Amino acid sequence: MDTSKLSWYYHKACEEIHQIVDDLYEALHEETGVPKEDLSLVEEAMEGVKMAIYQELDLIKSAVHEHEDNQ
Repeated sequence: MDTSKLSWYYHKACEEIHQIVDDLYEALHEETGVPKEDLSLVEEAMEGVKMAIYQELDLIKSAVHEHEDNQ
């Protein structure tokens, strides 16, 4: 894999992480804009966020491994 493709993977993964975090921010607020204060609602909003971010970080790692293997 050439460096431009590696950079593309970095961009794609980071862009997705940004979207995940943006979605979390929205989920942590009521439709009226008031932040959720109930812990169970906050935990519900956070459900899956770590896993989704870890998947994107794994994509970055995999891209680096592939890049190294092709050198």
